[in-house]
This record gives sequence, structure tokens and C-alpha cells, in this order.
Amino acid sequence: MATKGQGRTGLFKGVSRSPRQASPSVRPPVSGIVYAWDMLSDILTWGPGAAEALGLPPRDLPKTGQAFSQLVEPGCGLSRQDAIGLTESSSRAYETRYALRFEPDRVVMVEDAGRWQQDVQGRPAYARGQLRVDRAPGDQDLLPAMLQQRSKLLCGIQNGINEAVRVSQTCTLIVGALEGGGSDSVAELARMVRPMMRRHDLLAVLGPDRFALALTSCPAADAPSAMRRLAGLMKDHPAAASLSLGAACAPDHTFKAPKLLRFAEQALASGLESGDACTLYDARPKAPSRAAEQAPFDWIATLNGRSLSLACHPVVEAQSRAPALMQAGACLPRPEGGPVLLGPVPRLKEANLALLVDARMLELAADHLSGHPGLRLALPVSARTLQDAEWLPLLAAHLGTRPGIESRLVIEVPEAALTECRKTLGRLHAMKALGVGLSLTGFGSGYVTPGQLRMLPVDLLKIDGVFIQPLKRSTADRLIVRTLIDRAQHLGIATAAEWVEDEATARLLTTWGVDYLQGGLFGEPETLQQPSALHQMLTKARG
Repeated sequence: MATKGQGRTGLFKGVSRSPRQASPSVRPPVSGIVYAWDMLSDILTWGPGAAEALGLPPRDLPKTGQAFSQLVEPGCGLSRQDAIGLTESSSRAYETRYALRFEPDRVVMVEDAGRWQQDVQGRPAYARGQLRVDRAPGDQDLLPAMLQQRSKLLCGIQNGINEAVRVSQTCTLIVGALEGGGSDSVAELARMVRPMMRRHDLLAVLGPDRFALALTSCPAADAPSAMRRLAGLMKDHPAAASLSLGAACAPDHTFKAPKLLRFAEQALASGLESGDACTLYDARPKAPSRAAEQAPFDWIATLNGRSLSLACHPVVEAQSRAPALMQAGACLPRPEGGPVLLGPVPRLKEANLALLVDARMLELAADHLSGHPGLRLALPVSARTLQDAEWLPLLAAHLGTRPGIESRLVIEVPEAALTECRKTLGRLHAMKALGVGLSLTGFGSGYVTPGQLRMLPVDLLKIDGVFIQPLKRSTADRLIVRTLIDRAQHLGIATAAEWVEDEATARLLTTWGVDYLQGGLFGEPETLQQPSALHQMLTKARG
């Protein structure tokens, strides 16, 4: 096994600690749930163990941001989307705490932190973060009183749904708002609505000016008339002029009480926005969001126009803070300022777009290394590209036409690409045989076991930034990061930390033995100047 940091290419000669014998007792602590959210397509991707950590069957794990938002309890903290919207574009780091409801009587508080990336228009387009369950599912008594009250209400609504289904009936849930009515107005409402309530019906207070009425034998077709009757019973109420009602029905819209309440609240919100006094939930697909309506970034046109560029920011040695190599990424240059970093490449049925983009980035990186003999460059490659049969010949061709650059090029492979480690291992060894260095990014996400890690021919392990960002406030993340560093040292592999934004975090990581640091603390990304097409033609002609 190669000495730690030396590898087989000499890329990390500055680190010379010898490997320690791997200890079978070293195990990673229970980590948070890593996720990635493409906000333009709304696809939500979870790391390993997400369903188990949340206590959900794998099939029930939300696959979209919209589905996930349906689990967020209203009024219990900023949702992820709201937190991202309030984040300054300069930092792009978000952190929030809110409640997720999985069943009428099961709620968990979670901490959500991560970083978002903008699109070419400057809008949030991609987020990567970590979700950490704050309380064990059994600690329901420790939840805020508002959540406990809502749980009791939902259990009552669920009982009403079950009773309605048992006798082949429909349960209609009406949610009402008395703006400015106050708690006394809602208490007075209980007396007024009693004439329309039957044995299994339920009336509950949702807040100072909100209430819910569950009618267990009210067909969906009769829901509008039930809302009108309720409004008629309230005509003498002091706040009757401000009354707005929204309704949803079970099993027509859902069998589950949390969704039924949320659908009724959405109908109420829709009515308040449009000025309608009575609104029934519309289960038809909603209109596309503003982001979806706008034209997506045209990767194909950008590739054909050869307008993609490399943006790089420094990766420094932890002890000396001297630049060690440059971290590259795809970008679009802007005449008025810094580069626009581009997020993950979307999937296209008609073309392997990831391979096309990575091939162009490889070409740019190889040209830049050829013209700058003292530079070392780390180039990320997507999981889809790594599996493509054309990638290795492309890499070999670029290295063959520019002898000497292979010792200064590091290919970065995401840990998620190693889900099927044995299929990928041969490709990693093939790249190593070409002379390049290998870096594993997203280290700690959970895709690679300690046993698999020992087989990988990697020179550098980059600890996932989702564990670095909360280091100053999170004891759990400090334990995770220290365990990851210790594991790498046992294997004799150099480590780097992503998302280092402040001096306190940098000093802490250095004390723990991290070899390299990267993040906003060490400089913003800059576009690498590429030679013009005419200059390239003249250079090739002279050669």
C-alpha cells in the first residue's frame, strides 16, 4: 500500500505520514441524512439509509421536493425552500429547523443545513445538504404544545375517516379562517355549528383564528353546500364578514388525516388568495412553477458554441495554507463579474450529456495544464461518465497528446458512483494506470463501506461538505468528521475538507489532521483564461 499522501503519482508528496494498521473496531458514527435537490426538475435524491433514519418504508421516501414539502408541519419553522429563499446569494449556505409529520401521531423535529447553487439567471437551482433528526420518534411528549394539539386533532380526523370508510361514506374536512376574530370568536363558533354536527363529527381549534370541522357522513358532492350551510349558521357572528372556508374529502382526495388537513388548508389558502368564501380542494395537477415555465439552460447549444469554461478555486495545504492544486468546475464566463458555476448535468434520452460535458471539461483542463507546467488540477467526473465505455479512451487520448500532464491531473469521482464497487474498481485501476491521481468526493455519505474503501486506488478523500458546514455547532458532525479522518489515516490516504468558510473551522480541521482545505475562506472561483481557437490552430500547425 502506498504511503499516505504519496500515492502512485506523487501528487500529494507534501503529506508523509505512514499508514497505521486498520482497526476492525473503527466504525462510523450514525450520520445525518445526505440529500441532493434539483430545484428545476424538483427531483430529490437521498443518500444511503435515509428511509431507515426517518422511519419510513423505502417506497414512501419522498422523491420530489414538492412531496417532501407535504411532510413539513406549517408554523413550526422555516421549510428548506423558505430558508434557501432568505439566504444571501453571497454565502448560499442555509440552516433551518422544522417538524416533519409522518403519521397523525408521529412527528419529528429535524435540523436541515446545506448549500445551494445558482443557475445562469442567478436563481437557486440545486441544493445539497444534510437532514438530521433532532428527537427520537418516541419522544412525542417533548414536542411543542402546538404540535401535540395538532396530533390529537389528526388522530380524531383519522378516526372519522376510518369510520366513514367502514360504512362506505365520505369524510369531509372543512377548515375555516376568521381573520381578526380571536380565540373568543372560535369558542363562540362551537355553539353555532352544533346543529350540523352528528355523532362522529369533530370540531377543533387550529389556532386563534382557525378551526376545523370534520363531517364523517358528508359526500364530496355535498361539500360545497355544507360550507354554505356553515357560513349561514355563522351569519350573526361578529367576524362573519371575514369568514373563509376550504374543504377536502376522504377517501376522494386521500385516506390519511395529515394529507386531508393539508389539502383543506391549501383550499382555504387558495380561497383567501382569490377572494372566494368557499373553496373545495382541486386534486388536478397544478400549473407548472415559474421556474419550470422558464426556458432551461441549453447545454447542447452551449457545447456546440464552445462557450463552456473552467472555473477554479484553490485547494490549500492545511498547515501552511500554501496552494496545493486548483479545483475545477464547469462555468459560463460573465463580462461584468465572476463566473456562473453550472450545476449537475441533466439526463437526456437522446444523448449522454454528462459524457459530452465531462469530455469538454477534460479538453479544457488538459490544454490548461499543458500551458501551465507548474499547475495541478482536480477535475470532477460524473457517475454516468465513469460508467460510459467512451470515457477511458477519451482520457487516454488527451493524455497521449499532451505528455507529462498526467502527473498533475487528479480525476475526482463521487462516492455515489461506487454503489456497485466491483464494477467500478476496474475503471479506477485503469485510470491509475494512465498516471493520473484519483480523488473520492463526498466521503462519508455512506455509499462505500470500510472494506470497499481499502480496495480503492485513491490518493485523496474529500470529506463531504455537509458534515463540515455545521462543525462549530454540531457535536455529532464533529464526531463524524473525526472518525472519517481517523479511518483515512488508518488506510494511509490523504484527506481534504470541503465547504470551509471560516477560520475557526479551518483551525479545528487542521488540529484533527486534515491535510487539505477548500472553500470560500481561500478565495472565490475564477475563470481560467482559455486560448482562442485561432491560437490553438496556430500552435498545432507549428507542432
